[in-house]
Amino acid sequence: MNARAMVRLWSIFGEPLWVVVNLGFPVLSSLALSLLYVSAGLANYTGFAILGGVMVSFWGNVLWSMASQFNWDKQEGLFEIYLTSPASMPAILIGMSLGGIAATVPSAVIVTIVGWVLFHPPLAASWPAVALTFALTLASLYALGMSLASLYLAYGRQAESLNNVLQEPVSMLSGVYFPSIGSFSPFPFALQVAASLIPLTIGMDALRRALFFSQGVDSIWPSLLALAAMAVVLLFVSTKALKALENKGRRDGTVTVRIR
Repeated sequence: MNARAMVRLWSIFGEPLWVVVNLGFPVLSSLALSLLYVSAGLANYTGFAILGGVMVSFWGNVLWSMASQFNWDKQEGLFEIYLTSPASMPAILIGMSLGGIAATVPSAVIVTIVGWVLFHPPLAASWPAVALTFALTLASLYALGMSLASLYLAYGRQAESLNNVLQEPVSMLSGVYFPSIGSFSPFPFALQVAASLIPLTIGMDALRRALFFSQGVDSIWPSLLALAAMAVVLLFVSTKALKALENKGRRDGTVTVRIR
């Protein structure tokens, strides 16, 4: 686990271009949406855009680093080494997650500092609720990344197309930059229910309530319970899926699912 986490950190911070992309892209997106709030006369809600810039950094890491990693490793001939080594596959996945979280933290910090300096969004935070919600949101997101890693590994090159399809719709439905569930959502109820199946949606709603509306654990506990349940279920699914792929690879000599 430690070895896989260190590889992830070195691969990101050892390449200057990746450092610029990881740090710069979320800042630009967050600033653009903050200016949109200001131009619409909603300057008090620029905190929504700044929070969105923080969380979209982690969402991008889940999609492009976690979910796609095994597929990339297979193309490089590394996945076979994972299968034949005595290392635990869940440990490798957890190492990827911890490395991804640590590598994304600087981007999240920069978005927060730049947004705060430029826009001074008002806060009314319940910090224990914020910390607990943030931890559970990351746990559920990276458990989702573990599950997608098996899916992407099985379907090969189609994974990149799936990434491109998921990136923007999920950002919109999950309410990264504006509320997508609850009384302030512009979406119909049926679409809100569908969006609630995404861990990021529940996490964003709970974080907004805890950061900007002073709602503590006693008010947002249903969201926290849902996030914890999602994390446990997705972690279980990822473990079973990886085991199935491992057995398939040893039995058939390939982990690729043929699509006719």
